[in-house]
Amino acid sequence: MYRLALVCCFALLASLGVTSAAEAQRPIPVNIQSTPPGAQVFLDVTTGPSIGMTPMANVRVPSGSHVLIFRLDGYEEGRLPVSIARRRETFRVTLAALGAISITAGNDAAGGAAIRIDGQPAGNVPFRTNVQPGRHMVQVGREGYVTFNQWMEVAGGQIATLPVMLEREAPQTGSLLVAGDVSGAPIYVDGDPRGVTPQVIEGLTAGSHTIEVRAPGMPPFSQAVTITAGARATLNPVIRPAAPTGGTVRIITNVAGARISIDGEVAGPAPVSRDNLSPGEHILEAQADGYAPLQQVITIEPGAQRAISLTLQPQAAAPGRIVVNASVEGAVVTIDGADRGAPPIVQENATAGTHAIVVTAQGYDTLRTTCEVRPGHDCEINARMQPIGTPVRVTANARAAELFVDGESRGPVPFEGNLPVGHHQIEVRAEGYNPHIEQIELVAQNGARVIQAVMESNREGPTPEEAAADEAERIIAERIGAMTHAAGPLPADLFVVDLSIGIPYLAEVRLGVGVNNFLELGFATRTFGRMTEFEGRVELSYRPIPQIGVGGVAHFGGGIGAASTWFANFEGMFSLYFANRGAFTLWFGLDNYTDKWPYAETDSSTEMPLLGRDNGTRARLGGSLEFVLTNRWNVFGVLEGIVAGNNRRAFGDFIWTRDPMLYFRLGLTYKF
Repeated sequence: MYRLALVCCFALLASLGVTSAAEAQRPIPVNIQSTPPGAQVFLDVTTGPSIGMTPMANVRVPSGSHVLIFRLDGYEEGRLPVSIARRRETFRVTLAALGAISITAGNDAAGGAAIRIDGQPAGNVPFRTNVQPGRHMVQVGREGYVTFNQWMEVAGGQIATLPVMLEREAPQTGSLLVAGDVSGAPIYVDGDPRGVTPQVIEGLTAGSHTIEVRAPGMPPFSQAVTITAGARATLNPVIRPAAPTGGTVRIITNVAGARISIDGEVAGPAPVSRDNLSPGEHILEAQADGYAPLQQVITIEPGAQRAISLTLQPQAAAPGRIVVNASVEGAVVTIDGADRGAPPIVQENATAGTHAIVVTAQGYDTLRTTCEVRPGHDCEINARMQPIGTPVRVTANARAAELFVDGESRGPVPFEGNLPVGHHQIEVRAEGYNPHIEQIELVAQNGARVIQAVMESNREGPTPEEAAADEAERIIAERIGAMTHAAGPLPADLFVVDLSIGIPYLAEVRLGVGVNNFLELGFATRTFGRMTEFEGRVELSYRPIPQIGVGGVAHFGGGIGAASTWFANFEGMFSLYFANRGAFTLWFGLDNYTDKWPYAETDSSTEMPLLGRDNGTRARLGGSLEFVLTNRWNVFGVLEGIVAGNNRRAFGDFIWTRDPMLYFRLGLTYKF
């Protein structure tokens, strides 16, 4: 009995242990979702079968700690550590969209060419691969062709299509024109015979070559010539001991201004003449834009004159192409009713004229357009397909907001467009604001579904919109309150024109422009008939508080007329502003002048003796009162008096007999 009881106890304990282990691994129903939906879900490893496709409801997963792995084409792999313990718990992950680069052949040379992306071998054209959002370097190359290099900025969810055209490498050989004053002389290049003069020798490798010309009965000619790849060098050896009397040739062409060369030397635009050409054969060349180049060998007789007429033929432009790209895969392109397949489409040698282009794709509106092809002019269509769906309008209370639908950027807000019918996550983002996220279910309808994103600022202080509005108001207020005669510089980039009348100058025009917060530059001209002055002006000023301005001004210039003058004036200024509606200004100035005025101040008759130059320095005290009339116009008055110094003879003997030494001006200011 004792042994039987002991066996029963051990059996009971083993049964409890097995039950506890089984309960620890029992499956628990949970919900698994992803944004966007449709992702394959793996448990802990990806080598085995998936446990389903999102969204999944009440899928049974063993209890305990696991890693849910989400895979969806076009998106980064998502990994979500979870602890399975509660029934019907929901686990959700948002997948980041990948970008895609699609590389296609734009010409026959690009087909099959090797591709590198960010320096790593990727495959051959045509090719498509997913990439992380951001900037990527694409290189396509093959032997004998120039490597294609281009940076591409790829956004998440974007398919960036890149048609590639490869061009042959530049030739590694050049040519040499050998003319000289003896025709028919054998030419040797590096010791090898290469014809007789005059001769164009093609296919010479780049670098230095020894050129020899061996004319019978004359001393041999030898010279080293450097050949440049893709270019033509010219050699004109002088072999004859004494050249006989040369001949004259005149060249005319059917194209005015055609460029004429004789033996490789530019003679000038046609019609052109060349005298004293050495007897013998010469190579004549003519070139003109839009025409095929022409080359002709002519013979010159000693002392003879020849007239040569050259007829250039128009050079036919290369036929145009039709290039069609589309923003979605699976699109079909039709050109003039003929099915051309999936884009990108490159139709070479398209006939000149207008062509009808139709691009269709399942789930997208059909795009219909036309394009014109001309010789040398391609037609390029980048079809941005719009999905068929229901109209949606999205607005936000933040500037520079951007709309994302299911994680894909759809452009700036406000947004108006069609979205596919079904469930979507709407997200509106803006710098300085918390994002607005909303789940919506779209159904087919006639009217637009309106979504208003009310976003909260995540910054302290004013929002960017409020700050921008405050700054705009400040700039407008500065421009409205700008004064041209006060101690305060004009706002940067503000131009002003002053028009005034007064004494001693009957009329004055002043120009001014603000450079920065301290500097203003200006120019002025003024006249009272017998003398006209021109002046440059530099003002440095500062407003420590909005109501007060202080500064200094330097004036320099000269005058012409019955009197000629040079002057340099300096002023110190103080201004009191009236809330940007006006200003009262006082200044004290020192004037230095030298006038060539050969008459007495009160008598400018020609019978007066020459009195010489009038030089002087005077102290001046003045003030102005200026008011703002409108946003564009100011009115001002200026009163100045000489407080120390002599009369200026040039200011006398006019309407007044002597220099009044008290001056005024009244005028208007225009701001723009």
